[in-house]
Amino acid sequence: MLKIYLIIYNVLFIVFLPILAVIIMFIKKYRKEFFYKIFERFAFYGNLTKQNNKPTIWIHCASLGEVRAVEPILDSLRLQNNIILTTITKTGREYAQKIKKANFVFLFPIDIYPIMLRAFNIINPNMIIIVETELWPTLLYTAFKRNVVVVTVNGRMSNKAFKNYKKLKFFWRSFISLISTIIARSDDDADRFRVLRRNIDEVFISGNIKYDRDFSVDFKRSNLSLKEEDFVFTAGSVREGEEEIIINVYMKIILEFNNIKFFLAPRHPVKVNDIIKVLENRNIKYSLFSSGNLQNNFILVDVFGKLQEIYAISDVCYVGGSMVDMGGQNPVEPAGFAKPVLFGKYMDNFATESESLVKNGGALIVQDPSDLASKIKCFILDRQMLKTMGQNALKAVQAQKGAVTFTVQKIKSKLYVK
Repeated sequence: MLKIYLIIYNVLFIVFLPILAVIIMFIKKYRKEFFYKIFERFAFYGNLTKQNNKPTIWIHCASLGEVRAVEPILDSLRLQNNIILTTITKTGREYAQKIKKANFVFLFPIDIYPIMLRAFNIINPNMIIIVETELWPTLLYTAFKRNVVVVTVNGRMSNKAFKNYKKLKFFWRSFISLISTIIARSDDDADRFRVLRRNIDEVFISGNIKYDRDFSVDFKRSNLSLKEEDFVFTAGSVREGEEEIIINVYMKIILEFNNIKFFLAPRHPVKVNDIIKVLENRNIKYSLFSSGNLQNNFILVDVFGKLQEIYAISDVCYVGGSMVDMGGQNPVEPAGFAKPVLFGKYMDNFATESESLVKNGGALIVQDPSDLASKIKCFILDRQMLKTMGQNALKAVQAQKGAVTFTVQKIKSKLYVK
């Protein structure tokens, strides 16, 4: 039955792939992704000649966030193993190449059997590590047929995603059960994975490895010519529909306080031009982060990979995708820099993390744009509250550390040499 499911999946994938390619061509934010190193998506990786007898671990991350999260695991594994790291996104691949913690970095191959088989023949992995929720049926089937151990780390499954997988439980159970070990972030994530697989014994709970990141950065306000007395607010990873919310909040705040610096960082940099049009239509003076001249109060972050540094020098941070129903973004990142965190009610993708921060006094839920403006004003006027909540956020992060140690131990116990 498993083979029949795989054939059906591959046929549907092949049928819809050209249609999907045409759609992507007309969507600006995906166009560059489509053409970026496109041959790698067909597993044209060249010959990866092993220079040693170390085991080869293929680690797959969806995007930049997952690559950053898995860095401590890379540090623990890369001396004793050959590491091949794949990503789906351009930014994820570029960052992985930049940090130089893997022997080779590529884009993930299209999940069609001949292409995936080619990738396996080139990489020849002893183990595959899937970060979070990268469930690709052909990858899992090919690993199963070649007796390659597959481990999911920082396993995440939101309630919304779980409902979708459950609708096709007969299909997904066949493939998710091929994962040798699932190491989930939380009890809720683990329970959802257990429902979707046959062997519930190999589902463990580690906590979120993103808590174990090194949050120290060599970056100061002076790097951006900002004053220490400026109040810096950052809205990070803002999603479609939130841009105007943030702009409206800024217009309310700036009427009362002129020493504020308001950073808006869209989740997708291609949205920058659309945001510029809104700002110019409303006669709002702004500075582009890339210009290096941040003389205006409103700063539009038009580059990728700088959000961590901006969080580090902020006073308060809002994480996007949470006032629109997008599941939210990772609140651990600003919290790790001892910043009070604000987010809306839609935090399904990071439910455990957001609940922990709120419970420990390091974050607040905002109900609407007016509430967001009101809470920012409170922080501006009450610096002691600002400091206390920032420290609470940091303590909440530090209390959750240890997931990487547990995860690495599990990985090493499953690793074998062919």
